[in-house]
Amino acid sequence: MSSPNFAEAIVLRREQLTPHMVRLTFQSEFAADFSPGAPGGYLKILAPAPGEIGPPPLDLQTAKRAMRTYTLRHVRPAENEFDVDFVVHGDEGIAGPWARLAKGGDRILVSRPGALKFSTEGADWYLFVADLSSIPAAAVELEALPSDAIGDAFFEIPSDKDRQPIRTPTGIRMHWIIKADPHAPSEALIQAVQTLDWRSGEPSVFVAGEFALAGALRTYFRKQKPTRKDLTYVSSYWKLGLIEPEHKAFKAQAA
Repeated sequence: MSSPNFAEAIVLRREQLTPHMVRLTFQSEFAADFSPGAPGGYLKILAPAPGEIGPPPLDLQTAKRAMRTYTLRHVRPAENEFDVDFVVHGDEGIAGPWARLAKGGDRILVSRPGALKFSTEGADWYLFVADLSSIPAAAVELEALPSDAIGDAFFEIPSDKDRQPIRTPTGIRMHWIIKADPHAPSEALIQAVQTLDWRSGEPSVFVAGEFALAGALRTYFRKQKPTRKDLTYVSSYWKLGLIEPEHKAFKAQAA
């Protein structure tokens, strides 16, 4: 390897969580260094292109084409293992189609993880909003809440069969919003959040998903329901019609 920030990861197991989400368990030398707080962080993945075998070459051209960002769903440092959940929509994308067909022994490249800048300290209640791409990140944070936490979580999924078990405190109300067309705007999800009965006290807000979803709710929280900046995480993970490098460039220009 030409970079100390990337290493090979080998697929150990594959689990079909829902019709549109696959969980892969990897083994990698990096996992031994993952901290207990690593779940919820993100890492870069370089998966082989269709028809390729083994990890892709680590060069700038390949990175621009194939590098994608994913959430660490679970980490088991003692076993050098970690789990990543992949959204799969047929042959769309690079990492998703690879994950759909992945089997034990397949290899990819992964980076060391970065930390998610999300805070709950001092919050009175919690609000989570996620489309399918960001459910893994939201789920990690939900499962880490104190047992007496209260709030609401709005998750957008393609069908009822895409609901998945998430260990949430009993005081968190789960709202599953169905949007069958992955290319349609998240109007129902946005409306559901905007019509929520706002609780008293300071909320910790987590919003992640498509660019327009993040933008609409960022404006809503700024103008209609002001929230503390240090307790508000709003991030676009992707944009309709753009691959990840294009989305990052667009996001930087719009900032």
